[in-house]
Amino acid sequence: MEGAREMSGALEGLRILDLSDGIAGPLGVLQLAEHGAEVIKVEPPGGLPGRNRPASRVYNRSRRSVVIDLKDARGRELFLELCGSADVLVEAFSSGTMAELGLAYEDLADRFPRLIYCSIPAWPTGTRYQQRPGYEALVHARTGQHWENTGFRAGPIFLHSPVASFGAMFLVPIGIMAALNARERTGKGQRVEVSLLQGVLSLTTQIWNWTDRGQFLLPKTHPPSVHQATIYECANGEWIHASTNAGVTPSRSEASILGIEDVSFAELMEMTPEQRAAYEETKRAAFLRHDRATLIEQYHEAGLGAEAIVAPHEHFAHPQLVATGSVVTVEDPQIGPTTQLGQTIFLERTPGTVTGPQPLLGAHTFEVLRALGHDDAELDALRARGTIEGPD
Repeated sequence: MEGAREMSGALEGLRILDLSDGIAGPLGVLQLAEHGAEVIKVEPPGGLPGRNRPASRVYNRSRRSVVIDLKDARGRELFLELCGSADVLVEAFSSGTMAELGLAYEDLADRFPRLIYCSIPAWPTGTRYQQRPGYEALVHARTGQHWENTGFRAGPIFLHSPVASFGAMFLVPIGIMAALNARERTGKGQRVEVSLLQGVLSLTTQIWNWTDRGQFLLPKTHPPSVHQATIYECANGEWIHASTNAGVTPSRSEASILGIEDVSFAELMEMTPEQRAAYEETKRAAFLRHDRATLIEQYHEAGLGAEAIVAPHEHFAHPQLVATGSVVTVEDPQIGPTTQLGQTIFLERTPGTVTGPQPLLGAHTFEVLRALGHDDAELDALRARGTIEGPD
């Protein structure tokens, strides 16, 4: 029947070994895991450093956890067996780490010619930055992102949102799927690289509009602004983003809603900076006298754009997100029910789904290695020597 759903995920049959920590790797792989790919999280004894962060419970859900010590020779042998069963390997270690273990792409390519090997460094391989330490803030600094923000003082401000990692997160599944598609034609895998540098450049926005006029110099000479244009505080301490540039012809002006003098855009541009600043203060004072919910209703009735500015945790209650499955409740084995972001990509015939919480460390080590032919006696011995960790 046209439009009927299939039970399996779109990526069923795809096996991914996920060695990544941080944000970009785990979240990029999550997009694939929740569309049917089998993801095995390979962690060192004790777990990856980031696994105890609250965010990790979202980033690393819908996969199984296997603990193998890759610094141990027997552990590397077990990992190579896993590589033989996998389609994709994802790692985000600092430059040279996988090579030191004998597990770089060059070490594996001949033995596993169909393997897609995805690396997520901070700086691109082959550049002079390759060996430099790199993480979110340093990539922001080197790409000009600090100049995007005004804040509590003059000068550049670090963006709180990890745009480099988020940009890379979207590029990771694109790169992997492109390589898999190429493998369908050629029969050969390849190395895929998505750096945080490339991630931040993919999401760069306003900064390109600034470079031609030199506004990046403003923070040195211009007093810092706590408020951005079109963001106002209303009565009761609530905030609103009121944007009148919504591309429509309103039936009523913003000034009439606020109860202040109506000044056209052309008139505003004719004012001196002091006059514009005074008018802006008049607007801010007017917003403080109005209830936010009432203002939003009046703006929408007039065809003007306005939305409530909510705290991050409040957006989960948005009815549209709940209705579309974009917000889900996941039962975490350690802390109980958690509210998390759900699906972000919707496929009609093969819809994705959250298949489980972040697994307990090593919960599936024995299960996965048994499937490769290892018996419990051998696995118990490997656990006793610290090569693997698994359930008691």
